[in-house]
Amino acid sequence: MSSLPIQSQESVFGATEYVFFAGDRVQLAGQMDYPALSAPPNGFPLLFIIQHSTCNNRSGYLHYARLGAEAGFAVFRWDKRGTGNSGSGIGDGIIDALHAYKAALAQPQIDRSRTVILAQNEGSLVLHDLWEKFKALAVPRGVVLVGNMLDERSIVRLDVPVAVVISKNDWNAWQIYAQQAMQAHHARYPQWPADYYVAPNTNRRLMYEHGGAFHRGASDYIRQWIENICRTSA
Repeated sequence: MSSLPIQSQESVFGATEYVFFAGDRVQLAGQMDYPALSAPPNGFPLLFIIQHSTCNNRSGYLHYARLGAEAGFAVFRWDKRGTGNSGSGIGDGIIDALHAYKAALAQPQIDRSRTVILAQNEGSLVLHDLWEKFKALAVPRGVVLVGNMLDERSIVRLDVPVAVVISKNDWNAWQIYAQQAMQAHHARYPQWPADYYVAPNTNRRLMYEHGGAFHRGASDYIRQWIENICRTSA
């Protein structure tokens, strides 16, 4: 694994580092965006992103990097195999997500005890299937499922605080994948609130149907939720 510091072009970021790391029999590329703050004594909390099944270049997740940096988090986003600067070839693209999490946790300014995983759409299925392996690397303080695809039976596998953010227009009904899923999670883990947010007038990636920008209410909700779960000095 190697990293290369670069000058960030975004004012919300203090610095950005390119990170090259080994996936499952392929080299992958990503980047860590740090907030424009002095690093806490134990390092920055980490917001780690697991992508959905399309739009897999890291540039498609800049909006998450921005909201994470605004909340005082370092944010790790990466290119799936065969996209961006990542290589392609044989291997398991799902296992790549574990390698990416390991690479993010290895960065020197990261506090491994304060992580949040954000999984979008099909990424929620990846997180579910590899949950024990993710926890073996570092148990997250919480999980954000954007466009959640885990029903009330599946979501209880995630034995940490969970928030669901979903479009009102998602083809998966929000009543099942947000309301009922979070009710089931809270019933299993009553010590945690059952948090969810439903965004109107958006596609399933929470982009406004007219204009294409990320839904402001969803952005504010995610930022406030991760701040509450993982307090920072921001």
